[in-house]
Amino acid sequence: MSAIIDLAGEAKKNMSAIPMQPVEIDPQLRRIVAAGGTIDLEIFTAEKIQKIVFCTINMFDTGVLESTVMVWPDDNHNLPLLWCNLTIVPEVMNVPVFDFIPMMDFVVWPEYAEQYVACIQDLRDTALDILGDTVINSAVNLPSLSVYTLSPYKLVATITQEGIARVPQASAGYIEKYVELWQQARLIEGAEDKAYYLRKKAATSILMKANDPGYAFMIDVFGEEKTHEVFEQVF
Repeated sequence: MSAIIDLAGEAKKNMSAIPMQPVEIDPQLRRIVAAGGTIDLEIFTAEKIQKIVFCTINMFDTGVLESTVMVWPDDNHNLPLLWCNLTIVPEVMNVPVFDFIPMMDFVVWPEYAEQYVACIQDLRDTALDILGDTVINSAVNLPSLSVYTLSPYKLVATITQEGIARVPQASAGYIEKYVELWQQARLIEGAEDKAYYLRKKAATSILMKANDPGYAFMIDVFGEEKTHEVFEQVF
């Protein structure tokens, strides 16, 4: 469990340059305790950012652990969506996912690719170097339609048990770079650009919310109502 907690804890440290303010949510969602597991959920906001999400899920019977760090930009700045995720299924797989999810079409807007997509390749290479010999497969096919949202330089890998402790360090480069991009972010200019951005952002939220492979397992442990409420907050 320590590696999962460290992912959120280290992410917060690496985001210290962003003055985060806590978002008021239902107190019953901050810490959910069920017979079969727990969920810890924290949400913050900041200038240029709609919400910063830290969510840790622990399912006792299966031993499945999942930690998610997501940063959703606000409706006025063309930042990508930061996603750092670690899923552990004991004796089956350990899967880190790191990416800047594009909010614009970078074929139509090549300058967006130059600013927000090109840098991901170096971040991916650095993260893989940190994970080192614990990497089993560096190019896993994500078993979810959420893969449609990801950048061409996404990192979706499988790692050994020994690699779990390296995940917070491997994710640090992504978070630190995102902070840099956040500092440089400017308002979206042009009605066409903003309309596309808002459409893409809304569609990304809907697609990820509807295609998370953990939803059915969470319903079994936490019930449909609580699972739905958590997904509404995360995505």
